[in-house]
Amino acid sequence: MNKPAFSLAALLAIAPLLTGGCTLYSNPSACKAQMREAAGKAAPLETLSISHVGVGIGGSRVVLEGTLKASAASAASAASGASAPHGAAKPIVKAAAAECTFNGDKLEAFRWLAPSELANPPALADTER
Repeated sequence: MNKPAFSLAALLAIAPLLTGGCTLYSNPSACKAQMREAAGKAAPLETLSISHVGVGIGGSRVVLEGTLKASAASAASAASGASAPHGAAKPIVKAAAAECTFNGDKLEAFRWLAPSELANPPALADTER
């Protein structure tokens, strides 16, 4: 009869560890969603592909790596307002990386690490402030 009491005590002892481990799985998903949303706003003509997820410090820090790909035609049309011939040029691929920090399962901060135009956006001009 001691087995059920021991099993219940063991379950109660590991329950906090199991719930704490959930952030290791939910935080990367939340960070991916945030990165996709931010990429859609910052680079709407580019396609984001996430290839690596790194989780550290008990899930409180998540780093995502991947690429932003733009077709040469869409990059040219965005820059000049004209369209390039179809299939004439290779797509432009840039490395992309972002970092999310969490407090438990709450997203505290998101920041781009790469590409440089997203990681270090130009400062607002004095007229725009």
